[in-house]
Amino acid sequence: MTSLDNLANRVAALEERLGVESGLRASMDSDLSSINAKLAAQHHLIQALSITQAEHTGEFAKLHTKLDHIVTLLEHLIADEGDAGPQR
Repeated sequence: MTSLDNLANRVAALEERLGVESGLRASMDSDLSSINAKLAAQHHLIQALSITQAEHTGEFAKLHTKLDHIVTLLEHLIADEGDAGPQR
């Protein structure tokens, strides 16, 4: 085998290897793109959950305030009934 044939074989092997590596890089780019899309979707989901949690926290605070008011009213009614004595 001549050195020219040897060089041609080496160039062919390099071209084949470059083709394989190019395919692997393209596959890696596709995988990274898919991961980025999934991360973006998860980010939007977390933001939506945060907003929902904040809304629910506000609603619970309102309910807690109303419940405190009801308990205070009931305590006053019970105290007033105790002050008036037994009624029949």
